[in-house]
Amino acid sequence: MDSLEPRFLLLAGALAVGFIYGTVARASGFCLRSAVIEVIDRRPARQAAAWAIALPLAILGTQVLSHLGVIDLKDSIYLGTSVTWLALIVGGLLFGFGMVITRGCGGRHLVLAAGGNLRAWVVITVLGLTAYATLRGILALPRTWVEEAGTLSLGDTPQALPLLISGAEGAGTTALVMAAGLMAAGLFAVFRLRHQPGAWGGIAAGLVVGLLIPASWYVSGVLGFDEFEPTRPVSLTFTAPMGDALQFLMTYTGTAADFGITAIAGTLAGAFAWAAATRSLKAEGFDSPGHMGRYVLGAAMMGFGGVLALGCTIGAGLSGMSTLSLGSLIALASIVTGGAVGHHVKTRIVGGRAPKIVPAE
Repeated sequence: MDSLEPRFLLLAGALAVGFIYGTVARASGFCLRSAVIEVIDRRPARQAAAWAIALPLAILGTQVLSHLGVIDLKDSIYLGTSVTWLALIVGGLLFGFGMVITRGCGGRHLVLAAGGNLRAWVVITVLGLTAYATLRGILALPRTWVEEAGTLSLGDTPQALPLLISGAEGAGTTALVMAAGLMAAGLFAVFRLRHQPGAWGGIAAGLVVGLLIPASWYVSGVLGFDEFEPTRPVSLTFTAPMGDALQFLMTYTGTAADFGITAIAGTLAGAFAWAAATRSLKAEGFDSPGHMGRYVLGAAMMGFGGVLALGCTIGAGLSGMSTLSLGSLIALASIVTGGAVGHHVKTRIVGGRAPKIVPAE
């Protein structure tokens, strides 16, 4: 393996991570939106079980690798020395609300698009364009205004929760204790949910997705590390990479694929392979102009909000949280809150209480 170029290992690893995620997410319907709705409606089942195991496992796996010195997270985007708390809250709320009115987050729509869902193709296109405009285009202006309006500087201290709690001396031990405690809580939740409909399928999916997060850190930070062209370590996320993927498709000869772009390609390939194998490929469109308008609005909210929150449900929710970042905790809490508000607006104010949980389209 040492004879292979780091860039080849990076892209091959990203493709494998994406393919596995796409396959599992297509097979299981892995989705934070559905998990939030299950909990709100007091019917936790498949998706709640999946997230109950995926999140603590992602944290535990990442923290163990970090404690052993296998990966170095200090340069991660999630561990900066400034917490843009207002942007994280606003972005998370927008993303959570958007994922409810489009019935799925960016990662979920990638999986659906691979199966022929034309609504999902509209969502990921609008989401990607909005994310790119927020990072490097006209929407960068309101983004910077929000970021500057509410920022907490930590001096030279990274925003890792164990470091903030115990200082440099005890941060390593604190991180492992926190990770182990969360893992125990997750296992307890899974034990309580094990008899719910589809719970074991959700648990299996959560185990795989949770392990993909430390695997992604390892691919980008170890296998794909190039000492001559060092880059910051990254893990699985979809919001910013969707924008980068669209830009890559349009300017292929002037740019190069990275972990995020390649993981998206792998996700599409894995989801398509599962859909083809199960004969579930099906073209689906919008029912009305209003239906399309709702999806376009939700996708734009996710694109803008996802950049402010430094990630989507997978990026901030799993990859960011795996670093035990204060900012990611704020972002995830805001995404869940935005999803809860969106569900309330959609089912009780707009259309009455939904009789059942409707899976992402």
